[in-house]
Amino acid sequence: MTPESTGAPAPDSSGNEPTYTPNLPFGQLELATLALGAANFWQTSEVGDLLWKTKAAFLAQAQAYFDSLDTADAARDDRGPQVQRLRTLDAQIDKALTFVKGYLAEDHDDEADEAYYAEFGIKAEGKNQRLPGARPARAKALAKLVAAVHAHGYDERKYGKAFWTPIAAEYKTLVGQRAKTESTAAGETGEKNVQEKPVRKVLKALISLIKAHYPDTYKNVLREFGFQKEGY
Repeated sequence: MTPESTGAPAPDSSGNEPTYTPNLPFGQLELATLALGAANFWQTSEVGDLLWKTKAAFLAQAQAYFDSLDTADAARDDRGPQVQRLRTLDAQIDKALTFVKGYLAEDHDDEADEAYYAEFGIKAEGKNQRLPGARPARAKALAKLVAAVHAHGYDERKYGKAFWTPIAAEYKTLVGQRAKTESTAAGETGEKNVQEKPVRKVLKALISLIKAHYPDTYKNVLREFGFQKEGY
């Protein structure tokens, strides 16, 4: 499945190509959960209907898509070893990253350390400076982190190259395996795929509609509808 993205890419201060963060999740269960939550919230929201899809019609559509999923199997899959290991690695990564940021703070005064964050794969997400929360993007950021730790001479530190290299490799492998697992499951459930595309179409249009109605506060409104891309 292809991640959906909207909006212009933010420029990268390191000079690298800008990256896109998906507004819609990759997984079908996550997408169905988001769609049903957004559809329910939409019913009482001041945001009006789309010309080609009413609130009520989308609620029925989202419910049908959610019901088409084998939620028990999907939940068991979400508790599988791949996801459990990714969660463990995420916790280790977030903890260790604070020390790397500390190395930069030691070497660069007057908050100049943050000028190097992009080189290390660190970006602003909400009020935090962290590696991307979305796992495919985090896997790419970890590769940047390994290279930057080496380039800045932190190889011999506790959280240097020897620490980050195996984590980056394992994380990339697990994310790839997870994507293949989801792809295989999708191929075996054609009916879910038939329903998925139009659900994504409505959600993308709803994001645009919210941005049009709330140009200054759309991020908060998107959160109210359940669009929290850092969790995908």
